[in-house]
Amino acid sequence: MNKSKIIGRALGIWLFFGSFVKPSAESPPNFLVIMTDDQGKWALGQYDPRIRTPNIDYLAENGVRFDEAIAPVPVCSPARASFFTGKTPSQHGVHDFLSTSDSSQNNWLEDEKLISEELSEKGYTVGLFGKWHSDTREWIHREEFDEFLTYDEREIGWINQYLHSGTVHFSRNGVPEKYTGVQARFLTENAINFIAGSGEKPFAAFVMFTQPHFPFAALPERLVESYRSIGAEIVQLESEGSLQSRQDRVQDSQVSAHQLELMHAENIAQYLAAVTLVDEQVGQLFDALESRDLLGNTYIIFTSDHGHMTGQYGLYGKGNATRPQNLYQESINIPLVIFGPEHQVKKAQIRQEFVNLYDLFPTIAELAQIEFGTKYRGPGKSLTPLLNGNQVRGFRRYQFAEYGNARMIHNGDLKLVRYYKQKPENSYEEIWYQLGRKGSERATIEAPENEVSLEMSSALERFFSLYETKEHTGRKIWSLPKHNGAEAWR
Repeated sequence: MNKSKIIGRALGIWLFFGSFVKPSAESPPNFLVIMTDDQGKWALGQYDPRIRTPNIDYLAENGVRFDEAIAPVPVCSPARASFFTGKTPSQHGVHDFLSTSDSSQNNWLEDEKLISEELSEKGYTVGLFGKWHSDTREWIHREEFDEFLTYDEREIGWINQYLHSGTVHFSRNGVPEKYTGVQARFLTENAINFIAGSGEKPFAAFVMFTQPHFPFAALPERLVESYRSIGAEIVQLESEGSLQSRQDRVQDSQVSAHQLELMHAENIAQYLAAVTLVDEQVGQLFDALESRDLLGNTYIIFTSDHGHMTGQYGLYGKGNATRPQNLYQESINIPLVIFGPEHQVKKAQIRQEFVNLYDLFPTIAELAQIEFGTKYRGPGKSLTPLLNGNQVRGFRRYQFAEYGNARMIHNGDLKLVRYYKQKPENSYEEIWYQLGRKGSERATIEAPENEVSLEMSSALERFFSLYETKEHTGRKIWSLPKHNGAEAWR
C-alpha cells in the first residue's frame, strides 16, 4: 500500500509467516468484506482530505469507488439483513433494529438463503467477525460460518457491542469469551488468523466493525485529539431541517447554544476518530493479504450498513432520528469501494451509477460462480460489468429505500418520500425534495405536477409491488421506536 499508511506491515508479515500455495488464475476468488456501522459516504478522505483514511483511499484509488451507493434502509438490522439476503426489508421482514428483548422470533432470516450460506455450500471457508445483528440472539453460532465471533449481550445488554475499548463480551462459535482492549484491533487480529488458517480453500471473511456508531467513549485519545480542532469545521451544526415541528431536534435539549456547540465539536472529533481507527484496521488486513500474496485473487469490499445524521439540519442519528422517520441523503448514502484482481477490476474508477447495498449479494455470487437460477428474487443487480470498466447504459434509473411505512424514490434531481397512513387504508402523505446541491433537502418543494413526478410516483408503486411480500411489507408498519429525542447522538 502507499507510503502514507498509518501502520506498517510487521504484524501482518509475522502472522502470515509460513507455508503458502500461490493461487492459480483458475482458483475461486477470496472475499474480504469490511462493513462499518453508521458511516456516511462523506466520512472518507476521498471526499474530504481533512479526514484521515489513507488505507481506504488507497483501495478506492486502485479499485472502484461508487459515489451513488445507498442503503435500502437507514437502520442497522434491516440494512444488514438486506446485505446478506439481497432483498428489501419488505421482502425479508426485518424493519428495525433487533435486540435481545425481542423474544417473539429468534431467527428472523430462517426462510432466507444468505450469501454466507451460498458461499459455504460452494466450498468456501466462511467467517464473521463483529456485528451480526440480524436476529435476536447474536451469540448463537450460525452453522454456515466456520468461525462466528460476535457479541454476547446477555451480560450487559446491547451497549456491550459499542464499547470501543474496555472489556467486551463476545461469543466465539457459541462459547462466551471476554476481551479487554481496543475491540476493533481484536476483530482484525482474529480475521487475520482466520485467513491464515483457511489453507488451500477459498475464504470469505466478513469483518463487521461497530465504529463509528455511538456512544463515543474510550476511543484512542491520540485520534480524538487530532480532530478536536477541525471536527466542527468538517461537519457544522446546522439549523433545523424540513420536517420542522414533526422532528425531534437537538435544539430541543435543555442546554445552551454554546454547550451544544461544544458537544457537537467533541462528538464529531470522536466520530472521525472512530473512522480513522477503522482505517488502521483496513491497513492491517491489506498488509496481511499482501504478505501472503493473496491480493491477486481477493476482492476487498469496503462499505457501511447506512449513513448517519451528524448535525446536518440540526439532527443526530439515522433514519429513526425523526418522527416521521427520515430518509435524508446523509442517512442513506454509504461509502462503497471494491478492490480486486487486475484482470477483473479496472483500477481508479469513479462510478456514478445508482447502486444499492443489496447489489452486493448478486455481485459476490457471480464472482464466486454461484449458480442459483431463479431462486434469487431480490432487486439486486450484479456490479461485475461496472467493475470491468464497461459503460452500462440504463443500469438503474431510480434509487429506492424504505423505513417502516416510509418509502423513497429519487432520480438524482427529485426525491419523493411517501408515508402510508393507517386510516383511511392505502392513503398517504408525500414530501418532495429538490436534490442536486448540498443542503437542498433543507426545504421541501411543492408537489410538481409534470410527467417526471407522475412517472416517479408510478415507479415507486411498481418497484414495491415487485419487491415486497404481503406478510413482510413495511407499508403497514406505523409504529416504530422513537430514539433520538433531545439527546445528542442517541
